[in-house]
Amino acid sequence: MRAVDERALHLPRLIQVLAAIRASREAAFVGAFVANGEPSCEAIVIDLTCGEVPSRNPVGVRRTERLAIFAPEGAERPPTVLALRKGFPKTMHVNATPVGTPRSLCLYFEPHRAVMRSWTGANFLRRIQWWLVNTANGALHAVDQPLEQPFFDSGWELIIPPNLLELQRRPDVKFVVTRQGHRTDDRVTLSLQVLPPGAAANHEFGLAVVDVPPAKHFQRTNMPASLGELEEEMRARGSNLQDALKSALESLPVAGLPRVGSSDRFVLLVNFPVTRQEGDVAEEVQRIALVALEGRLGLGLKLGAYFEHEGRVYNQATVLGNPPQDGDWRAIQTAPAAVLFAPNSAAFREYSGTANVGPLNGTIVGVGSLGSELLNLFLRSGWGEWSVVDGDHLKPHNLARHQGYARHLGLPKVEVSDLLATEIFGEKKLKTILAVDACDQSNEPLRQVLDESDLIVDCSTTLDFPRLASRSERRGRHVSLFLTPSGNGSVLLAEDRGRNTRLRSLESQYYRAVIEHPWGTRHLTSHLGKYWSGASCRDISSKLPLSAVVAHAAVLAERLARIAEQDEASMAVWDRDPVTGAVSPHSVQLMPPCDWKSAHLTVFSDEGLVAKLRRMRAESLPRETGGILVGYHDLNLNEIHIVDALPPPPDSHHSEGHFIRGVAGLSEQHSEIQNRTANVVGYVGEWHSHPPGHSSRQSPDDLVQVMKLTLGMAEDGLPFVQLIVGEHDVAVYTGGLLEDARL
Repeated sequence: MRAVDERALHLPRLIQVLAAIRASREAAFVGAFVANGEPSCEAIVIDLTCGEVPSRNPVGVRRTERLAIFAPEGAERPPTVLALRKGFPKTMHVNATPVGTPRSLCLYFEPHRAVMRSWTGANFLRRIQWWLVNTANGALHAVDQPLEQPFFDSGWELIIPPNLLELQRRPDVKFVVTRQGHRTDDRVTLSLQVLPPGAAANHEFGLAVVDVPPAKHFQRTNMPASLGELEEEMRARGSNLQDALKSALESLPVAGLPRVGSSDRFVLLVNFPVTRQEGDVAEEVQRIALVALEGRLGLGLKLGAYFEHEGRVYNQATVLGNPPQDGDWRAIQTAPAAVLFAPNSAAFREYSGTANVGPLNGTIVGVGSLGSELLNLFLRSGWGEWSVVDGDHLKPHNLARHQGYARHLGLPKVEVSDLLATEIFGEKKLKTILAVDACDQSNEPLRQVLDESDLIVDCSTTLDFPRLASRSERRGRHVSLFLTPSGNGSVLLAEDRGRNTRLRSLESQYYRAVIEHPWGTRHLTSHLGKYWSGASCRDISSKLPLSAVVAHAAVLAERLARIAEQDEASMAVWDRDPVTGAVSPHSVQLMPPCDWKSAHLTVFSDEGLVAKLRRMRAESLPRETGGILVGYHDLNLNEIHIVDALPPPPDSHHSEGHFIRGVAGLSEQHSEIQNRTANVVGYVGEWHSHPPGHSSRQSPDDLVQVMKLTLGMAEDGLPFVQLIVGEHDVAVYTGGLLEDARL
């Protein structure tokens, strides 16, 4: 650079600083300089005085320091400040500069664009004074601020396995370093990976880990370009690299390896425990990696850790004494890299703020659109260890909303899930994958996985698995998650931890909530239409945008993580407005289940329904009352589920000894129930009450009603239910196919 008159300066930022210097009593202008070339650069040199700097501060900052202020062309960032005094101390918060050049003050924590929004020459000058005063007083690094890194970023990165130290101790494990991607900038990302057994690598890397004694964080330095430079840096920090490196190499087995053809690179991982104050316990361990341009055997020979005999290298130094050093190990060039750990589940939990580890043996049944998205969320948040079950394979139309890509078409969906999980973690992650029908009770591997699971998440989109699972006595808690046909609603049904309230009862109570609550009007009714995805009459799917799947999956995943920590059964229902994105939750009070068993059939309901029946009886006393029962049949399981009991139609006849149900408005009411529940819930029977002092035992008139109902439902061949509410009991009688039962 050449000296010029200050009037020759033309960069606006520097002119602002010059004006602030002229207006300040603590800054003295020394000279102006210009560098020719592209881009052009201008600088001014000043003497800046800070009266608040203690005269004998331990850092070594003086009250008056000579500084150079550089401003590049364009000025998209603040000018650079260099401390020109030769003895200016090594401190924290300085920028990387070449060895032997002035130290560059790191004035701002914020990004350059944020700084420049309110930057002026006057506040820039005050910022320099602030830096000098706080550095002198040892207050520049805030107590709650992360510790200063020991080395400046070189632009290179090395990604290492999260369990590297464990792998490094195993004699059968070999490593290979590969370059990840091709960056357009000067930065390079490398990955240290385990070489699969039996695999050959062109460049097998040796590895040693060196632990440095704890040291207080202070100034940073540039990444060392050789082992010699690293040795000097570590010596300044009170460590001996040669001894540590030699010890690490001696611990690695050699056992007569041929020197020719040995690994031609060596990775040195250096661990720097750093404390905030002298004598404190290390707050964190900071790491750098040096890729040495020398193989492990050659490095060991130069250090005297190994010896060579007839072309083979050994590390049994005790046999022949201390082997001589074979060359200058300090001259070995290194490619420095910042160390990044490949994430594991614990790291993902930390990154995501996940509160708990989740199930240790979780199983997802059905990895279609919702199931595969939930698995992706669980894995990336570090929540749970998972197996997956799904008998289907990935088809072309699935790519619209499944986790998967064109290269996965034709693969079983569980294999696609396994491949994607492996790509996230860099290693196999899913515990078990089963491409089988989850309802196949004869499949032994399936039975074993489900029996060992502590949480089973049903995303199968069918009624079969949750109903069948309700009959199982396995210990694992079951949860059913699904989207409504329109994609605008989602539902979570979770059993209690003891499985006293099972999915079959939760399903029934969910339908009653749909019938009773205003939000149930369109909850299951609207959809975007259907489309044929293949030639088969069963190849039909609903139109559903991926955005709806992702939105609801996020809500379901977060809620499930909380519910899994609770012991009680739970039901959660959400509606989402696709226009505004607003999500409305709906709460549903759950009641304990109850059932009535006969020789061939079980009728299920819950105490909420029984309480409703008793309430309607009490409101009608001393007269009898009644109405129809709505629910659904599952003859695969020989079950009838009573969802709700309707009050008597207005044209019904009541007396103290008789009840004759009317029909006014009943057809419309029944159609509304079917419409709300997507035709799942319909007529299953009748209920009526008995007068005071009478039990629920059938009267002659009740037996006549059973005969009429049997004839009435004979065309469909379905069993029906007659439910009687007595003074102190409730009884269920079945007809058509089955016997009666009493509660």
